[in-house]
Amino acid sequence: MYLSRIHIQDFRILKDIKLRFQPPVGKSDGNNGNVVNVIAGVNGCGKTTLLDAIFMAISNPHDFLYQASLGSFEIDGASNFEKHQWGDWHNKVQSFNKQNQNNSDYHDVPRILYLPSQQNFSYSAVAKLKLNYVFAQKIDTSQILGNAEFFIKEYVLAHERESSLSDPKARTQEAVDKFNAHFCDAQLLTKLVDLSKADFNTPVFSNATGDLVSINELSDGEKQLYARVIALMMLEPKNSIILIDEPEIALHPAWQQKIMQIYASIGENNQFIVVTHSPQVIRSVPYQNRIILHKNNDERKIAAVYMDSPPTGIDINSILSEIMGAEKIPADLLSLYRQYRGYVENKQEQTPEAEAIKQQILAQESEQSEFMQEMGFLIDLRAMA
Repeated sequence: MYLSRIHIQDFRILKDIKLRFQPPVGKSDGNNGNVVNVIAGVNGCGKTTLLDAIFMAISNPHDFLYQASLGSFEIDGASNFEKHQWGDWHNKVQSFNKQNQNNSDYHDVPRILYLPSQQNFSYSAVAKLKLNYVFAQKIDTSQILGNAEFFIKEYVLAHERESSLSDPKARTQEAVDKFNAHFCDAQLLTKLVDLSKADFNTPVFSNATGDLVSINELSDGEKQLYARVIALMMLEPKNSIILIDEPEIALHPAWQQKIMQIYASIGENNQFIVVTHSPQVIRSVPYQNRIILHKNNDERKIAAVYMDSPPTGIDINSILSEIMGAEKIPADLLSLYRQYRGYVENKQEQTPEAEAIKQQILAQESEQSEFMQEMGFLIDLRAMA
């Protein structure tokens, strides 16, 4: 199952907006078939509102009518559900839930999952996981750390039982290595090392300084990475729509570059729809998979803009300016550049006024900066003339 198109007539800030999404590519050798769509834009353009709308509209379009006006949505590129057909979709969702709620082998059945934005995680121990099938599931962050801790324990114990190694320590190490492999691309300084036999097999991690810590003692970024990724690993989604709000929160930029690769390695034939403010996340997906929400001041509404041709660059500055609407250079520094360039072009760079502007620039960047090297080149070029 995947979302092809959606038309939202009126929901909070979103008015008469139509969006299309890239579908899963289909599983093949060396490819799990997952696809990532990224939604970006300036603050206040309705990115999170869009995820809320998608989740509510697909999970129950009838209830959505009490809060909004939904035009239509198209599933799998063919099934176009308009108002008179929403009853058919509701019956299909009810059938998914009824047939699979007591079925332990439901992982091929489609669903829609929503990981909301979360900056801090409260911890409470979990004694048992409940993974019954639910077609529409918004991940509860109140127990997400405890659930992750319990899943890691069960993951290691299950792989120990399946191992053919005779040495118990070797079996544990094999299972731990297999778990850590899911996160190797992120180049984390923290890793799982063992289960605590003295503390009910709770997972034990080593941190950047080599200390042994629990999952609750990890940094906010590590909690964010492990807890949200593991929340998806537990559900083993296939053929599903997965909504993620700001996967980059609390993550170092180096981790932000890798986070969608980690998510996209989970399950098969899933469609990820991700909202982000991170240039690193944006440039990690093909330009065809990027959707920019743009505020049209003339019509006073939000519109979707698609990158139907390659961007001028995928460097951070290009993404910040072309996609995020941010200045490459702070306005105050840009003003100093213009003033100093004027002095250089008028052969006045040695005046006290020019020197004062130069010192203000050098308070923010070095003599070897791109701008200062350009000014030096212009001065040298003039002397050679």
